Amino acid sequence: MSSNERVEALESLLEQLLDDYRDLQFRDITVYDEPPSSLEALRMVNRAHPAIIKGFSPLISAAHTNDWTQPDVYREISGERKVTVAITDDGLADSVRELEDGSTTFVKAFDDKMTISTLISHLQSDTGDLGDSGEAYYLQSQDGNIYRSTPRPDGSPELEVFQDHIQKDVEWMKEATGSEAEAVNLWIGDRKSTTSLHHDPYENVYHVLAGKKIFTLLSPIEGLWLDQQFHKPSTLRRSPSGNLHPDDDPTYPIPWVSSTQFPSRVHPIRVVLKEGETLYLPANWWHRVEQEEGNAGIVVAINYWYPAEINPQIYAYERLARRIARLAGRDGVIAVPGDEEVPDDIWGEDDSGEEWDPAEWGR
Repeated sequence: MSSNERVEALESLLEQLLDDYRDLQFRDITVYDEPPSSLEALRMVNRAHPAIIKGFSPLISAAHTNDWTQPDVYREISGERKVTVAITDDGLADSVRELEDGSTTFVKAFDDKMTISTLISHLQSDTGDLGDSGEAYYLQSQDGNIYRSTPRPDGSPELEVFQDHIQKDVEWMKEATGSEAEAVNLWIGDRKSTTSLHHDPYENVYHVLAGKKIFTLLSPIEGLWLDQQFHKPSTLRRSPSGNLHPDDDPTYPIPWVSSTQFPSRVHPIRVVLKEGETLYLPANWWHRVEQEEGNAGIVVAINYWYPAEINPQIYAYERLARRIARLAGRDGVIAVPGDEEVPDDIWGEDDSGEEWDPAEWGR
């Protein structure tokens, strides 16, 4: 068998893998008209397919008297406390961009400290497209800014004042996973900010309080058709003139998908999540997130990250599929660590290459 014939045979196996998956997997999103029981949530997690859940609220009982679609609620609760806000010149807080010399870089946002009242003023001062103001503001710290299961040296969560209003856990997910939420986060932004395509190693419960979130989803298997490459990292800095520009970070390269176009072979699922609705997003599902403001000019969401159980059989099959994809010449599939030489410390202190600290990534 020639080299070309071997590649064609391997590609045929990957195509069959995707067809076999689609033979049994649901095409549409599962919709629950009321919050699931713990047993139903366990089945939902085992099914590993996205679901929309209606009738759930992350608010404690007393907090339901407030109108959480309105900015004044967030202003009053947070007061003069300053929080970390991501600022970008293109609305993509964590994404790949091409530099003037033709090279690429993974760019993280410029972080600034301000009150939520100041943030909302920025969001409401310009409800048009990004080009009207030149910058996008997004509260997206996602390191457990309301609750976190593990204390950090930098102190309490920035938004712990919201603990009097937001539940620490989703009871049916806590029972289903057997774990407390590792992080609970508040997100505030507008349509200028888009979260680029990525995947997380957590079970995600995502609730919209104001506006809409538009999720574009791909299953982990379909991720084998994406072109994920390593890019040198950088962070936006302000120049003396006030403009934002990428500045190199002396850290390890970042694996990321740069294209905004999906390969023809994959079938993205589009989910429009409205005020009061909740999305269950299984661990390792690829997702891109866009948003639209509500009547008050803001988009607000709460999310809970739960640890995902590692199934040894799925773990082994997933690594086998990646090896086959690499042998077929798909260099956009990240190699299984240890299978080939990689630059020293490319994964940082943890050389597994499998998971990242959510505090370091835009989600």
